[in-house]
Amino acid sequence: MKKNFLQILALILLFVSCSTEDKPDEVSEKPEEPEVVIEDNFNYLALRADGNLYEIGNKTGKVSRVGSISQMQGNLNMIPSAVTASAEKIFIYEQLFDPFQGRILVRDKATGLVSIFVLDFPAEIYGENAGLNSLDWDSKNGKLVGIVRDEFEFNNNNTSRVVRIDPETMVLEYGEISFNYSTTFSSSLLNNKLYALSSNTGSLDRSKLLEIDLITKTVSPLEVSGNNAIIGNLSNNGASNFLFGFTPVIGSTYMGEMQAFKLNLSTNEFENLPELSRFSAHHIARKSFYNEDSNEFAELILKENKDQILLYNDQTNKIEILELSGSYDFDTSTIIIDVREVD
Repeated sequence: MKKNFLQILALILLFVSCSTEDKPDEVSEKPEEPEVVIEDNFNYLALRADGNLYEIGNKTGKVSRVGSISQMQGNLNMIPSAVTASAEKIFIYEQLFDPFQGRILVRDKATGLVSIFVLDFPAEIYGENAGLNSLDWDSKNGKLVGIVRDEFEFNNNNTSRVVRIDPETMVLEYGEISFNYSTTFSSSLLNNKLYALSSNTGSLDRSKLLEIDLITKTVSPLEVSGNNAIIGNLSNNGASNFLFGFTPVIGSTYMGEMQAFKLNLSTNEFENLPELSRFSAHHIARKSFYNEDSNEFAELILKENKDQILLYNDQTNKIEILELSGSYDFDTSTIIIDVREVD
């Protein structure tokens, strides 16, 4: 009986073994993960000083050349701090030296058509070699606000004057506000106050942030708590009482290292922004761009020797740095001047 049981058990094991060998190996297949497609919500429009125009995707960082403003002179005459925009038009100031003249190019956002206006700076008011140092759009009054430097060829204790400019005729109206600073590197208009990074020597390291009250016609340096550094790349969201921009990191071993900041104008104190790894700015003498549709400040930066775009959302207090692709012919004159929603 025992022998029969062992024979039956052996036959069962043999059958199971053969069945296992005949059965093909089962492969556990993982379901394929869907491909993540990154799509842009907005394209930022960037302008180089020679007139070339580029679009930059706000999610992909892809850069595409999309034409040019052929009327621009192309020899670095554009003053980056004197480029601004209304809802319908972009205003670009160029300072020419041969012949000596200042002119504003007005680009219609919808059509791309460009008009050119040569500005008249009466010598008895503005000086012999006057030109614009900064330009901002005053949406409440429908006019441009500019700072005129009385002498573009010298930096010896020059006088600057605040003007309003009719956007249709480009006629200047001097508002009886003047101050003894020769150069303005960056400016930002918030309500009735114009904030200007200005220098009385023409040197960035001797500059101060000025608060210019257009109603009381007073000019005073802004005493910023705990910081005496340069404050540039200025911008605001048109509503809240703060400025966004960059300030140099003093004593840094990283060439041109900058720090993004948010300056509370109610307390004159810096508010902490999310920490970022080291970066430098293309240039501090310009404005940062604000996209009101996405509550996003945008500025071109350099990080790890690559062109990148810094995006700061003031509603969520989040900062994103996006590496650009296709920006091989960017240079430090390239600035963001407009934004377009992707269809």
